[in-house]
Amino acid sequence: MEPSTESVVDRYLEAGGAPFNTMNLLMSSYEGLAAMTNMVSSDLGPVYGSGINSAISEAVSRKIIESFDPQVADSKYNETEQLPEYIEAMIPHQVWRKTIYRLSERHPGSTMLSAALQHIADQGYQAEMMSLSSAPLHTHIFYSLLAECLENMSPANEENIHQKLGELITAVCRREQTYLVARYIFHGVQQKLGAKAAGIRRIDDELETYMLDNYKRPQLAINIQLLLSGLVVGGGNSVVDAAASIIQEEYAATGDVASLYNEYHGAVVSGKPAPPVDILRNVCVLHPIIEQVFGHLWDTTVQKMRPELANKYIWLIAYAALCSNEPIDEATKDKLQQLVVQLKEVCQGLSIHPIQTQIYQAVPKILEWISVPILARVVLLWIRDVATYDNFTYYDTYFTSSEVPVLLLLLEEIAYRHPLLKPLVFSAYKDGFESQVPGFSPEKQLRLQKIIINRIALLAQLDYALPVIDYFAAKKEQIDESVMVYFLHRLLAQFEAPYPAEFLVPVLELINFTIDGVKAAKEKEIVYIRGFLASIDNEQARLLCAALPDEASVTSTLAD
Repeated sequence: MEPSTESVVDRYLEAGGAPFNTMNLLMSSYEGLAAMTNMVSSDLGPVYGSGINSAISEAVSRKIIESFDPQVADSKYNETEQLPEYIEAMIPHQVWRKTIYRLSERHPGSTMLSAALQHIADQGYQAEMMSLSSAPLHTHIFYSLLAECLENMSPANEENIHQKLGELITAVCRREQTYLVARYIFHGVQQKLGAKAAGIRRIDDELETYMLDNYKRPQLAINIQLLLSGLVVGGGNSVVDAAASIIQEEYAATGDVASLYNEYHGAVVSGKPAPPVDILRNVCVLHPIIEQVFGHLWDTTVQKMRPELANKYIWLIAYAALCSNEPIDEATKDKLQQLVVQLKEVCQGLSIHPIQTQIYQAVPKILEWISVPILARVVLLWIRDVATYDNFTYYDTYFTSSEVPVLLLLLEEIAYRHPLLKPLVFSAYKDGFESQVPGFSPEKQLRLQKIIINRIALLAQLDYALPVIDYFAAKKEQIDESVMVYFLHRLLAQFEAPYPAEFLVPVLELINFTIDGVKAAKEKEIVYIRGFLASIDNEQARLLCAALPDEASVTSTLAD
């Protein structure tokens, strides 16, 4: 079993060694581990079945891991800079690749194992290595994994971006070092591409949001952002100190906002280079500023600010929403001032918990305001509060079965104009869909749910189908059968075959779950479900389609 045995024997005999001694030495040192393993496998196979091979492979793998000496392996690899033949033989087999992965986890500094991982990646097993925590420690492998993740994300859209981000998050967010390297790469790409880097900027923002939401370490995110912007934490910079204070306190104190305003506004007035706008755009900095100015519109615990105090907050919000790191020309200054005026109008123009008449009167201005993303976000949060305030008093007071509430129509318009706000719009829809309005009869509550489903179906058509389907799949046990059938009818009315697998599979499962309700539904609700099933070439779809009443029998039943 020793690859060098033949050459050693030849040298021994050439040096005058006795052939008989050669045989004695070979026989006395031979342990026959491979032959014994094969014999054990052959003997135990009939008793334990096919699982015996996996059990033996696992036992051998554990033995390899226990006896592996990284110093010896690295020493031999450094002499030849070639991987041992046994590594080459292991790579085609998944069980032995996993052994190499486990060794690399235990010995992340091994040169030979690092080369083995690179060779495995070169052989096309990058996807298999995504879950390997040690892979990102090897720079050459990490870059390959990062490129692979970005290639896989190329067809992503608002509908599936969070699903596509999974591999990238696994590769990047396990360690601070890899997160920093990835952010540095994305920062460089954004600087190089400028306005064309919108896709990379979105991925960069999503990574930062993930770190903030899952690791609760906002200071890490802002520190990295500051480093990428060329600023030093703790260096006495007023912008850095103010941003760090807002992040730490989760509150935009007047003193911190004044410091930020003096730096950014002073730079605009003087024409000097402004601090990086990315600091101001950080969600942990910008959202507390927005909350201080507009929070009274949707949060009863927030008091309305005096105008003289609010002006600096509003100017910073406008600057973050409109300006870039490029020098500001006169045209940009005019736009900045116009946005400041609009923000003040929104702050003064939206009523707290308005009556229906006030809402209708404000609609023309609201339609004007929501053309601007930052204003649309403020209006959206206000709409959500108006609809849900005091246990859905708005619906209880103004909802009629024959009319779509104007708030829902405004949400639809916001989703159409601003794709990035679709998750917030969907959350507002879900609030109404899940509501139990006091005083509503079951019939009226059902009508409200169906009206909201109509809006949700239109949202699904705006490249947001998968989150919608996932929501209804998660809630299927709680949703009335007739409501689920209506949802399927309205959803499938928006789409045509061929259907992608990520859409087809969950919808098929929903139809299967509620098939009794589908069979009892009216023909106008069945027709799109029947067409969907007829377009799918698999056994489950054919069985479900056959279980539905045909169109003639449904028509005949209605006639009777």
